[in-house]
Amino acid sequence: MRVCAGFEEWEPGSKTAVSLGNYDGVHLGHQAVLKRTVELGHLSGIPSVAVTFDPVPKKILTPETAPPLIQTLGQRLKKLESLGLDCAVVVAFNRILAQKKPDEFIQDFLIDRMRIKHFVVGENFSFGHQKRGNLQLLRKMGQISDFTVEGIPEIVRNGLRISSSQIRDFVQQGNMEEATSFLGRPFALTGIVVEGEHLGAKLGIPTANLDVENEILPAKGVYVCLVHVDGEAIPAVTNVGLRPTFDGSRLTVEAHLLDHSSDLYGLKIEIQFLRKLRDEIRFNGVEALKIQIHSDIAATRAYLSGI
Repeated sequence: MRVCAGFEEWEPGSKTAVSLGNYDGVHLGHQAVLKRTVELGHLSGIPSVAVTFDPVPKKILTPETAPPLIQTLGQRLKKLESLGLDCAVVVAFNRILAQKKPDEFIQDFLIDRMRIKHFVVGENFSFGHQKRGNLQLLRKMGQISDFTVEGIPEIVRNGLRISSSQIRDFVQQGNMEEATSFLGRPFALTGIVVEGEHLGAKLGIPTANLDVENEILPAKGVYVCLVHVDGEAIPAVTNVGLRPTFDGSRLTVEAHLLDHSSDLYGLKIEIQFLRKLRDEIRFNGVEALKIQIHSDIAATRAYLSGI
């Protein structure tokens, strides 16, 4: 998948099938929109393109209310590529862009520059000042400029609308199974493995300490995870928390990889969170903590053997 840094890098050529959105999480609802974009591109023999923003508009317009993002930009682009899109255009949102009226944005960037033939969004899609950029405006402009507009219905699961905000709630509650069901894959953190305080090694249970790139973390606790390193998925028990038994005051993410002893320092890894085992608690001494960690390891092996 080709990635363009803004509309300036897009070289006008053939017509395009385009979708526009923040796509935070690239959840099942986003995927339905993007898969239809890819399908229309294939049917018409034209490139399928996802236009997304970094930073997302709320980070610029109302930073005090902007929620933490589910994914890093790298994770977002990786998922877009997996869906078969030909190109992603990453637009650096700023206040100058925010001043454009929705019809001007559509005309200048989507019609004149990207030469859209098909435009696909969610059925409740809106953008721009006072949400005036909506399906009604798009369809009106499509009739004038000869492009189709499709609004894909929302997906509802267990009575809840699949949305980025709902997924954030699941993650911050530690409800990783529900987060997985809405995302279509496990929630994951990425980052570089850095040197910690070697507390795990002193217990005989070494951990990889993650310098987290993501803005959102799961609730404090102990989790069944898979750690992805150089294309390999390794079972792990991961603690998110303050390490109260050692009077910790800094939030850390530490993964104990099962049946793996290679040095990971300096490597970029991804930790997928499958299930929360328990809350983080203070133990009466190191030996009690070691016993619990070995119990967590056994529970992790049992869970992974059943999936």
